[in-house]
Amino acid sequence: MQLSTVELWNLFQQQSRKHGTIKGLIRTFRKDLQRLSSRQLLANYIRPHDLGVEIGTGEQTIAPLTRTKLTDAFKDHAGANSIATEFFPAEKIPYNEQTFDFILSEHVLEHLPDPIRALREWYRVMNEGGHLFLFMPHPERCFDRDRQTSTIEQMKAAYDRKADLNDDSAWAEWEEKVIKPGLAPQYQGFSKEDTLSKNLLHRWVFTPKSLEQLLSQERWEVLEVMETVPDRTDSFAIVARRKREKSGIIEVLKMQQGEGSGN
Repeated sequence: MQLSTVELWNLFQQQSRKHGTIKGLIRTFRKDLQRLSSRQLLANYIRPHDLGVEIGTGEQTIAPLTRTKLTDAFKDHAGANSIATEFFPAEKIPYNEQTFDFILSEHVLEHLPDPIRALREWYRVMNEGGHLFLFMPHPERCFDRDRQTSTIEQMKAAYDRKADLNDDSAWAEWEEKVIKPGLAPQYQGFSKEDTLSKNLLHRWVFTPKSLEQLLSQERWEVLEVMETVPDRTDSFAIVARRKREKSGIIEVLKMQQGEGSGN
């Protein structure tokens, strides 16, 4: 979407008030100069002809724009400045098997009611040898610091019960450890119902080690773990690859079919 001169000026003023004049200029007019370290991480693995998808796009992206489908589950998550162009749930991507060469997701997996289902769906649409880039909030450097690390057993239970947006299993800890102490003022004032339906809470708490374990269990090959992202210091990042195996997609489809036949 091309912004008018007035809209660009208003956006610049908004960004400058929030981030200062220099960052405001970059965020408004030269978004390609933002997050250079993160962009380089992607460039280390993405080939010039690769096609990808970003899950949970906000008002900016570090992905190559001309070769990335920018998606979100909610049209209003990033407000009027969202650059997402397609909208669907992270766990139900409307594309065929082995469509994409890379998937990017920043601060999304911790919000999803069923992260295992999402990872299996991402595996389904990924080409063999394709790369998954996950940027995640580090619990020691965000408002999750007083919460317990989520276990694979808890995530398996969510998968078994087909957890959806109405699942409130994380609500009590979220309210007690994050909302009541005032650690996340941006989420203050939302009712339980709105918090769940809008998927605002962190339903899961990941560390680099726990996420690496989950990915390995789900048959992703972990290639790189970045404990601290230099240009997003509240985050860690993991790069994983969909293994090259003849039966990979067949096994995933069989798992999904078996899941359906159990009902």
